[in-house]
Amino acid sequence: MAHRQKKKRKPVITMGVELETYSIALPERRICRELHFPKRASIEKGERFTRDWSIGSEYNSKVFTSIRQAFFLLKSSLRKYLAFRDPENGSDTKYVIFPTGGWIDRFAGSHVHLAVDAKRFSYVEAQKLSTYIHDHIPFLIVLTASSPVWREEMTPYSSNRLLKGSHKYCQVTKRDFLYKHHFRELTFNRSSKKKPNTLEVRVCDSSIPEYLTAVLCVCKAVAERWKKHKRALTRTKHVNYLKARDNAIKNGARARLVWNNHWVSVADYTDLFFRKYEDELDQMDIPDDIIRIFKYLKKGWNQAELIRKTAVNARRFHRQTWQRRFAKKYAAAIEDLLDGNSFEQFAKHLGVRLPSIERTWLGRREANW
Repeated sequence: MAHRQKKKRKPVITMGVELETYSIALPERRICRELHFPKRASIEKGERFTRDWSIGSEYNSKVFTSIRQAFFLLKSSLRKYLAFRDPENGSDTKYVIFPTGGWIDRFAGSHVHLAVDAKRFSYVEAQKLSTYIHDHIPFLIVLTASSPVWREEMTPYSSNRLLKGSHKYCQVTKRDFLYKHHFRELTFNRSSKKKPNTLEVRVCDSSIPEYLTAVLCVCKAVAERWKKHKRALTRTKHVNYLKARDNAIKNGARARLVWNNHWVSVADYTDLFFRKYEDELDQMDIPDDIIRIFKYLKKGWNQAELIRKTAVNARRFHRQTWQRRFAKKYAAAIEDLLDGNSFEQFAKHLGVRLPSIERTWLGRREANW
């Protein structure tokens, strides 16, 4: 009797997230960088709650293979920060995570890791994948910008983290180059005992689970196209890339981005992405919560605008105590969000009215290029 041949397993794109985060101390309602962890008993195999030497608390996710899985695990894992250990000094202070790219004087980022699980992910493969992702970096910046406040002062920019830290912590990379240097915007992350080789995308500000999952949607769609050996859909001159990157950092959802050297609005770029990557996105089973994030982006709303609006409202009410008022609202909002409630409810807790997206569609054919 002939032996049955084992079916060759198709390679699967795997994803992971590192999240650095500020904290809010309660009941003082103080934004800080103090370190805290969930209870040990709540931590599952494959995830890590650790220390980032720059900002404080850091979460390293499990490996994800689907978008729906990623969204569920990000929310459920970050919720564990709500069940804190008792402080050693007997204090009644508890901490809530505050995922923002910057506030006091340190940067907090979100790093996305991509690999292929069925084989060892080589540097050559990572370099080829990076050429597909590279020109979408300004879009990822817009999507996750969350640091309009720097040194406790409101600024006109969306990502102070990248504006002030790119030259040192997130250096610009040309499309056909992939460095092993840790502080590049795209880098080859070498394997260790606990993780394989990965392509690391380092441009994203610290973000809530909805925006982290939206970034994973973009990265996975591009990676799936690369895996099928299809051509890259946008290739932009480096000078235009630099302009788009700078525009994204400063203007966020109001930026002008570039697709194949043609300048478009963020709304049109979003439509182009959903139309051009329709096949890849259709296979992902993207949760409605994440689809709505892209629709709000088309309407000019991202995390930076949400934080800015909340902070402006707090300052208008009482200028001397606006940070404490902001912290009180944000702490209640993030706890509600991580308990499983919607992004709309999150905004409502912050006192921000979001625009209607009832008649907003993704992938309009009017968006050309």
